[in-house]
Amino acid sequence: MKTLTIGTKAELARHQGPIEKLFIDCFGSRMSLELWQWAYLANPNGEPWVSLCYDDDALVGHYAIIPLPLASAEGRLNTYLSMTTMVAASHRQHGLFVKLAENTYEHAAQAGVDFVMGFPNAMSAPGFKKRLFWDLPPSDYVASMSKAQLLAAARDWPLLDAAQCRLDLRDEALRAWRLSRPGARYTWDDGLVYKEFGDTIDLLAFERVEQLNALPEGRPVNLLLPASLDGLLHFKTFDYPFGGRSIASTFAPEKIMRQMALSDVF
Repeated sequence: MKTLTIGTKAELARHQGPIEKLFIDCFGSRMSLELWQWAYLANPNGEPWVSLCYDDDALVGHYAIIPLPLASAEGRLNTYLSMTTMVAASHRQHGLFVKLAENTYEHAAQAGVDFVMGFPNAMSAPGFKKRLFWDLPPSDYVASMSKAQLLAAARDWPLLDAAQCRLDLRDEALRAWRLSRPGARYTWDDGLVYKEFGDTIDLLAFERVEQLNALPEGRPVNLLLPASLDGLLHFKTFDYPFGGRSIASTFAPEKIMRQMALSDVF
């Protein structure tokens, strides 16, 4: 078997066909080529890091991170999002997932990546924690509530923390890319971002509590919350694990603002 780690969009594009086939083998459906190109090739924030494993001509393993920079009052961080982890059924249970991830992290460290973060599903989260040594705090969750309930929650609970790192959608290039995600239509209103999701509203990001007044009326609002906001658990619809791993800088989940702008990428 042959493994390689790719750090440029041009080189990654040459592996599109095998990646598409492995996606079908792993998930039973075709991947959205438009979404893949948006996340990996059209991303203006930097180059992706992708480790691949070939068995002869067949791609059997894939681990990838894409640039998704966070920012705080102290400046911009070179942070990456882990996504699209795949190992062919014929090659599982042999440590390939760990090998590809560690190859990726090694190259990311040399490139000065601060940390890697992500939202592993409930089945893969234990592997990220045990084998990749990710810091996975108690699971985040998605809550759904009426606009009135959200406004009340915002008065009673710290839904925002100015000291935390977040996706800086005031950056025009970042915002233009993030809000052009295929398959979704976003509304941007001076720092407030949301999209329609069926009969509900997904709240992607907001900067000030008063911005929530601009959300549409009469539809439930979905938002991502950390486990520390346990007083709102009665609004929970499902768990949504979040975690990460330190690379060049320390990953501290409590210092990261969890909003759907981070998770609504896949």
